[in-house]
Amino acid sequence: MTTCGPVTKSLLLLAVVVALTGQGSAAAEKFSECCTKVTRQQITETIVDYTVQLRNKRCVNAIIFKTESGRLYCSNHNEPWVLRKVRELE
Repeated sequence: MTTCGPVTKSLLLLAVVVALTGQGSAAAEKFSECCTKVTRQQITETIVDYTVQLRNKRCVNAIIFKTESGRLYCSNHNEPWVLRKVRELE
């Protein structure tokens, strides 16, 4: 029996988040930005919303957070603080 590697586990977790939040393809319309790179740095502004972005032609897997000021941050979906914030916002 083989075990899943870290990348496979991350992609599975991302798929679960998308399924649980029901955002699928509507996520692309929710925020018009496309993340081409992500940050691991924790956001200090107040986060009011998020969307899940799946990799496609030029976009990368990411959680896009929207802050109170309207600013968008492309965050690494593997970071523990990102997963905690997503659960908090659900």
